Amino acid sequence: MRCLLPISLLALILASGPLFSQTLSDPARAVSGLPAAAPSSDLLADTVTDDPGLDNPGVEAPTSAADSDIGLQLILRNNEKKRHFRASVDTSAFWTDNAANVSAGEQEDWFAVGGVNVTWQQRVKGRFIADAQLGVHAFRYDQLQVLDYEYWDGNVGLIVQMPELWDTLLFAQYGYQRVTQDFDAAALYEAHSARLGLFRAFTINRLNSVFITVQSQLALAAEPETLERHEHSASLGYTLRLSRTLNLQASYRLVYYDYFNLEGRQDWYQNAGLALTYRPKEWLELGLSYNYTVNRSNYDAFSFNSQLAGPSLAARIRF
Repeated sequence: MRCLLPISLLALILASGPLFSQTLSDPARAVSGLPAAAPSSDLLADTVTDDPGLDNPGVEAPTSAADSDIGLQLILRNNEKKRHFRASVDTSAFWTDNAANVSAGEQEDWFAVGGVNVTWQQRVKGRFIADAQLGVHAFRYDQLQVLDYEYWDGNVGLIVQMPELWDTLLFAQYGYQRVTQDFDAAALYEAHSARLGLFRAFTINRLNSVFITVQSQLALAAEPETLERHEHSASLGYTLRLSRTLNLQASYRLVYYDYFNLEGRQDWYQNAGLALTYRPKEWLELGLSYNYTVNRSNYDAFSFNSQLAGPSLAARIRF
């Protein structure tokens, strides 16, 4: 299907210009443009918000004549046993104006994404929390079927709560990525990495919250070696709770990619997004999102712009 390219082909890539497809040669990068939050980010958010006693911030007690004396009341919940495992099934459909992520000659297409994730989180002792995630997703394009692939990813690591640093969370993980053309086929791309970062959530009030993530992902090994890279990123997100079941989120992500085995290639990647999420049940989530991506490289053939928009559906269970 696709040839993940040896360094000797760099001159050919640069000469081909718009004929070169980054989605084709490096599909692991295409995943970063999706609006869904990474599973590890979900686990970090759970760690911040999993305080017993208070239900969702938007759940208020019924009004009464005594409100002027006792003020706003929030509904308390019974403390429940922590459920360490979570499994989710999700499906999405996206339109993009640059399916191949090329620098020129862009082509529109629709593609479907479907897959599963399993996550686990367990407090080890005191402020230390162990967490792990494993997932696989299939990408299927409508017209450009040559771009079809499967993306496997997993991580295992430790989250450290740091109340002395304004309740910041420190996380350290080992990560694994794998790309295949068919589920039972040999890997077209494999990568091992070490990740270290900080996560901080700010609750402004019961309707507004902000989060910040700063992370470095250091390459340990990759096949092919030409796609081995270090990644340094910063993310900023804002969530507005429109109702108990409806959230609006705006996000921005900046990433620096250092391809140290590809003749000094360096990329600056930016992704801005807007997502509307409806959660009628704790286990069911429907979404609608729009994302805009700008990638700028010191080699023009790797620079591109793309838009991504579409609906999503996810079902989650905890056990």
